[in-house]
Amino acid sequence: MSTQNGIREAAAILAEATNVVASCGAGISAESGIATFRDTGGVWEKLNPAEVGTTWGLIDSLNTAPGRLIPFFIDLLDAFEQAEPNPAHLALGELERIGILSTVITQNIDNLHQEAGNTNVIEVHGNGFRLSCMACGGTQARERKTFIRETREKINAMRDFSMAAIMTLMPACRHCRSIMRPDVVMFGEAVKDIPRAFDAVRKSDVLLAIGTSGVVYPAAYLPFDARDAGARVIVVNPNENAFAAVSDVYIPMKAGEAMPAIVEEVKEIRRQG
Repeated sequence: MSTQNGIREAAAILAEATNVVASCGAGISAESGIATFRDTGGVWEKLNPAEVGTTWGLIDSLNTAPGRLIPFFIDLLDAFEQAEPNPAHLALGELERIGILSTVITQNIDNLHQEAGNTNVIEVHGNGFRLSCMACGGTQARERKTFIRETREKINAMRDFSMAAIMTLMPACRHCRSIMRPDVVMFGEAVKDIPRAFDAVRKSDVLLAIGTSGVVYPAAYLPFDARDAGARVIVVNPNENAFAAVSDVYIPMKAGEAMPAIVEEVKEIRRQG
């Protein structure tokens, strides 16, 4: 099937759908300039996940070798600050506005789906711009670019990278004044809202799997559960179709190219219908 035929077939399926769920992986954020973790050149080629992938491992690494980690974190802050919702994010926002897309399930922590207009976003790996208190569990959402700017200013003002100094980068909890941390899932921690994610796909009539390699579980099970519940599955990924066993349509394109084309085709079908 040609990519153009794939776009037309995907649009025809979506135009008749009423409850579409999108399951998005790192590939969609990579198109906004945010490095993936597992791909070639990704984060885990620069840092050892065994050392920094857990909460206490990260704290220990900051305590023993802050000079190695701080420059990396500054680069990461730069990437998150410069990132903007790309055409794929915006297309998903448009699918929600026209009443087709009900839910976005994302493995990304960058808040870009919300900034693109999606209002029902299930973040199974958390959100880097929502803080969680390590004592009482209270949360505090922060505006992405403001939080990054404030954090960078604190780093630039630091005279040393002692653990005590590093801990001042995070604001204190408003409720109990204890230390807060980004509300993201580290290795060994349970994913967030996964029952809600599976409930959403089981109620959907179409699942869009976008930019996901299918190797991160339990999110990789979502397309299979959707198909078992009777939904049709559309896969958009330029590199591979990890869900070939259950997909109805596979479009081997970047999400930022495929999704706007699909949405425009959906609108045209609806205008003609």
